[in-house]
Amino acid sequence: MKQPIPIFGKKQKPGFTLIEILLALLVVTIGVVTMAGLLGSSLDAGDKASKDLHVVSFADMVLNHCHAEDWENLMPGTLTLKDYAGNSTTLTTGTTDHFSSEAVGKDGRSIERFTVSYQLNIQKSGRVKTVTLRVWPGYDINGTPRIFHTEIYDWKKSE
Repeated sequence: MKQPIPIFGKKQKPGFTLIEILLALLVVTIGVVTMAGLLGSSLDAGDKASKDLHVVSFADMVLNHCHAEDWENLMPGTLTLKDYAGNSTTLTTGTTDHFSSEAVGKDGRSIERFTVSYQLNIQKSGRVKTVTLRVWPGYDINGTPRIFHTEIYDWKKSE
C-alpha cells in the first residue's frame, strides 16, 4: 500500500493502483493454473502406478506358484493356483486370457477390483522349463505388455 505523496500540492488517497491489482491477479492466476495442471498429472501418475502394481502383483503370484509347483506338474495347458482372496483360479497357457481379482486395502475394509490380461507360456527343454508371462493392465491387449521370464530347473538327479 502506498503512502500518500503530495503531487502538485494535492495529497493522494492511500490505496492500490489498477496496475498493481492487475499484476497481483496475474500472479495468482498463473499459480492456480499451474496447480490445476499438476493435479491432473498427479492423478494420471497415480492411476498408472496402480495399474503397474496390479500387473507386477499378478506376475509375482503366478511366477511364485510356478516355482513352488512340483516339476512334473508344471506343464503347458492349465495352471491352477490361489488368487489374492484365497479362491482357486485356473490360468490357461498358450492363449491370451483375463484374470480378475479383488485386493483388500490397508484398512482391511476397502476392496479394489482389478483385471489384467495375460499370456502365459511354459516350454520344456531338457531339464529346464521356461515360463514367460506377458501382462497388460485391464481388458485391453493393445500396447506393449510387461514381460516376465523365469527358468525352472529340475534339480533331481537323473536315474
